[in-house]
Amino acid sequence: MFWIPAIMIVALFIPISIALVAMPFLSRETVSFGVSVSEEMYHSPPLRRMRKQFAWISGTVYTLLLLVCLYSLMHASEQGQASVLTVYITVVILCSAAISFIFYLRMKKAKASLPEVRRPSGKVAIDTKFRSKKITISNRWFALHIAVMLVSAILALVYYDQFPSSIAMKFNWQGEVTRSVGKSLRTVLGPNLMQLVMIALFMFINRMIRKSKQQLHPDHPELSAHRNTVFRLRWSMFSAVSGMIIVLMLSFIQLNMRYSLPNDVVFLITLLMPSIIVITALVLSFTTGQGGRRIGRLAGGTSNTAVNDDRFWKLGFIYYNPDDPALFVEKRMGIGWTVNFARPVAWIVFAVTLLVILVASLIAG
Repeated sequence: MFWIPAIMIVALFIPISIALVAMPFLSRETVSFGVSVSEEMYHSPPLRRMRKQFAWISGTVYTLLLLVCLYSLMHASEQGQASVLTVYITVVILCSAAISFIFYLRMKKAKASLPEVRRPSGKVAIDTKFRSKKITISNRWFALHIAVMLVSAILALVYYDQFPSSIAMKFNWQGEVTRSVGKSLRTVLGPNLMQLVMIALFMFINRMIRKSKQQLHPDHPELSAHRNTVFRLRWSMFSAVSGMIIVLMLSFIQLNMRYSLPNDVVFLITLLMPSIIVITALVLSFTTGQGGRRIGRLAGGTSNTAVNDDRFWKLGFIYYNPDDPALFVEKRMGIGWTVNFARPVAWIVFAVTLLVILVASLIAG
């Protein structure tokens, strides 16, 4: 059935493609394609043209890939549609990485040819009261997520006898079961285990947002601090809302195990919830920008502030600075945060996160 995967593509991947196209316009005005620049350089005609070229090229590529994907889905068998989607997602990721890398190299070359503007004073702005402000919501809010998980688990145990002896685990586009397993506590409570893992992950993200390194504008510290506070608070609230949506979706999946709800209802709910997350993230990115750059306006226009720390950013997006005690820092390309890979803790965090998700998936499946 062609329309089901087509709707999924439109609902999920068009917003993602828009975010990828707009990436250079959402970054801080002291970064261009992963390369540090002054605000004067960022707004210069050559860099404006480069951003427009990026938007046209990436937009054209993603549009063509979407059309090819829809055409392939239309002519693919039901078994082949999953392969088409897998190939489409993989190609989009590879094209996005390739385009970003090409423009990163172009930007490095362009920066060498532009007149360099340095900040003679070498001053750095630090707000010593920044952590005492309400920059994120409390992790106590995730008690609501835990409550939903516990209620779902208790109901599953109470009504365990009402679950079918064979529980469906995988479906095709028509809602027909393609894989099922025998009923057991492991399969029945599998969604609750995934809920617990996702809650822990979103609590960690919320903590990361709070603990990430300050990055204030030395010439406009007050406005910069306000922007960064709102930026963190909005994404902290987003993480809590997204976490609740995922927890509810997993509870719905568990409910479907018990009652075998109509296929149309299952498809609509499981598509609607991720779509809400993706579209909300897109709106938040456009209204906030990286570091809150789209919140308020600087009085007096741009400044000549430039922090040349490119040597710590490998390929423009991998931060490696042994002298920086910060574990979490803002991304240079895209919206959000990344880690300082020079810190051993960063590798431990990655390894533990992947291991927990993998083990939970194996147990739940």
